[in-house]
Amino acid sequence: MSGKSGSKEVKELRSQISTYISKAEATLDKLLNPTRESFQRLFKSETDLSTSNKTDVTFLFQEYINNLHSEDRIKTAQNLEYALKSFKRYKSPLYFEDINESFLKGYKAWMSHNGNSSTTAQIYMRNLRTIFNKAIKDGFISKRFYPFNDYSIGTSVKSKNVLYPEQVQQLFAYQPTTLRSRRAKDYWMFCYLCNGINFKDLVYMKHKSIKGDTIAFVREKTKLTNTVADKQIRAYLHPELKRIIETWGVKSNDPDDYIFPILHGYNSVIDKEKRRKMIQRQVNDKLKLIGEELGLSTPLILNLARHSFSTNLKLSGTPTSFITDALGHADGKITEHYLKTIPDQKIKELSKSLLNF
Repeated sequence: MSGKSGSKEVKELRSQISTYISKAEATLDKLLNPTRESFQRLFKSETDLSTSNKTDVTFLFQEYINNLHSEDRIKTAQNLEYALKSFKRYKSPLYFEDINESFLKGYKAWMSHNGNSSTTAQIYMRNLRTIFNKAIKDGFISKRFYPFNDYSIGTSVKSKNVLYPEQVQQLFAYQPTTLRSRRAKDYWMFCYLCNGINFKDLVYMKHKSIKGDTIAFVREKTKLTNTVADKQIRAYLHPELKRIIETWGVKSNDPDDYIFPILHGYNSVIDKEKRRKMIQRQVNDKLKLIGEELGLSTPLILNLARHSFSTNLKLSGTPTSFITDALGHADGKITEHYLKTIPDQKIKELSKSLLNF
């Protein structure tokens, strides 16, 4: 090849170099906090220079999992760990550049063939989508490789089991014969009457949540993800709730003490979660036996309290918008502070209706 500036080959080479320089400048502009590594990765991705240096999915998955552990978001971290293991069983090594519509369809079929539900596959693919979005945002991969524009993960429509008012009446009137059965029933009723909270919220609830005749708290599930820092769920401190606290709670003048003694003596987040899960299994085992004695058509477990709360309020004519807020669900169409605009007396009346049989 001649070195003369006017030769055809040199002109083509200069044109290619000029194109790469323009792409490099455009790539640099896309990065919010550019580093040498992030620039090189994105530039190679944008210009097809990464054919022998693809972007590893496992590294970014693990990095995100480590961040979740550092924030004590143990359950979310575990869910991503399960997803990563599943994808690596399907294909290893796993690179972002290899994930496309065909890959996702094949993965879903593989999950089904191995006896996994479509819901599990969808959950894992949503986790993958989260990592993909993060990889694009951080400049590790070009958005032109994003596969979810062409592939819809979908949703599973699944009817929720609930206890209807007459069944809640049966449970409320039931008199357990053992201490653990009485406690299991009371924990279910507490979750039901306290806006259908999850058992984890009951376990971590502190005395400072009690403010007069109201319990005010932020869901454990959304403490680190809520966009509104002061968003609280408020529930009327029903007389039945007071009785349950007096029966099973621990009296304390320290507002930061837990109401129930489930986590006493456990300090680390991991140890607390192990303890919480163990107690939850024990409570559910007792509840199932109670449900069988009552002849309930669905297994009686703690999660039914949340579904039953929302369903029975809806049956009583409560507006859906209030139920959404009462459950602590985020919805852009509903004002974030909607619950705060409802008078305490209205909350009290709605709470009392939960035991109107």
